[in-house]
Amino acid sequence: MAEPTLRDFQFLIQLVDSGLIQASFKFVDLRALLKSFGALTPDVDAALAQVEANPALLNIGVQTLKDALTKWPLDTPVSVAFGTGTGGGGAVANPITLTPAQIQDAYKAIAGIAATSSKALSEYLTGPNGEKVVNAFYEEMKALASLQADVAANKITKTVFIDKMIGYSIDTSALALQAMNFFTGKTPTQAALNELIDSSTNPADLTDYAYAIYNTGNKYIAFAVNQAMSGTGAASFKTAYDTLSFREAVTKAYDAIIGNTKAAAAGINVSAAVDYIVSQQTYFTTAGHDALGAKAAMAGFLMYAGMEANVGSYNEATRAFLTKAYDGAATYGAELTSAKAVALVGQPAAYDDGAVAA
Repeated sequence: MAEPTLRDFQFLIQLVDSGLIQASFKFVDLRALLKSFGALTPDVDAALAQVEANPALLNIGVQTLKDALTKWPLDTPVSVAFGTGTGGGGAVANPITLTPAQIQDAYKAIAGIAATSSKALSEYLTGPNGEKVVNAFYEEMKALASLQADVAANKITKTVFIDKMIGYSIDTSALALQAMNFFTGKTPTQAALNELIDSSTNPADLTDYAYAIYNTGNKYIAFAVNQAMSGTGAASFKTAYDTLSFREAVTKAYDAIIGNTKAAAAGINVSAAVDYIVSQQTYFTTAGHDALGAKAAMAGFLMYAGMEANVGSYNEATRAFLTKAYDGAATYGAELTSAKAVALVGQPAAYDDGAVAA
């Protein structure tokens, strides 16, 4: 087996987020722990064996893994990501050459928010009643400064740079592109996308307090529910999904957003995945307010899950679109992917303000 990569251990972050394990756990602790959860598959077992053969990796914590996932592509060998192998700290072949201004322009083109935006420079965002919430984009600006240093030191290739930028976009442009395509059949125009992400006139865009109160997965869910309740594609969504049982809706949306064939090729048991999502119906109903809203919430979750796992039709199409956005070649207001769950004929590309449904 090849040296394990970050992808081999990405699932650990999901276990942390679900509360099953602590971020402070070390690799040395994981074998027995994963076995107790029934998560010690042969592949994971083999990857752990290689980690355990390298004493420098044994005491790396899951939080360190989580930090590495924000810095490196998923296919980065763990030894490189954690600085214990060759190539992790020096210059790379064919490094990308960009000025700090060009890096900020790339961030705006892909993530949709200007690095000079007041929201990006505020440590906290304030709600209508004076409530404050930590601003994730402020922390992102610190990471962007570190990325600038790596670019200046010739440590970053174009592929790694764009992958990093797309990572920054997961809760902004990647979210809006997928959701609008799902509900209306097309992506927003560039002007509309700007309004959805960082607008001076929209008080509930994706970088405002209204969405800052959510983690990334729940941002996708809230945005999707809003589209289903009051967005331009709401009527079409209702027609396509209202009469379906929840399981039928999950099956339909899963194949459209992830793709059964692509999931199987990635080693995912589609039937088990559908069963798991169906088992969360109560959660999605709470998030969606009613039966139809639950189906929208579920669709939003699938978009998020695809981006996080880097698998599926919508994920691939979104990453391809944002790569083109970096090169200035993206076509806005057009179909993101032909894999749609809502059949829309002659439906104009449109958007609403993305406000969180009350």
